[in-house]
Amino acid sequence: MTTKTDEIDAFLNANIMEVENQTVRMLARLGEECVNEARDRPQEVSWNDQTGNLRSSIGYKIMSNGKILFLSGFPKVHLGQFGSEEGKRVIRELSKRNIAGYSLIIVAGMIYAPSVEAMENKCVLASAELNARKKLPEYLSDIRRKIAR
Repeated sequence: MTTKTDEIDAFLNANIMEVENQTVRMLARLGEECVNEARDRPQEVSWNDQTGNLRSSIGYKIMSNGKILFLSGFPKVHLGQFGSEEGKRVIRELSKRNIAGYSLIIVAGMIYAPSVEAMENKCVLASAELNARKKLPEYLSDIRRKIAR
């Protein structure tokens, strides 16, 4: 063998880093799309936004083997400071779970979010989740193609 083992290691490590970078970019893109889907609906098809807390509590994080790689902001909408804080709290709690591999976690941190979807028949995260499940295979295929080049 004429190639030094440190050259092989450097090559492999560079490729591993590229796979991780592509994966995180894809998950961030998907996370942003989901958050936008949940937050930026017109009032006619969304819930009645009285305080801004529910919209402010929506955000996401990307993890790899329990390590947080990216955490979205929880910008305050209207007077929704409490919602922003609650979204951050919920996502911190979910960070404590030991999840193997890559994960994208999207939250609506207000305790009443499920009730809004169930009782008022308004989408909070349901349509964002459906959108993510639909797009994920396509995004993974894109990563495989990029890596293969």
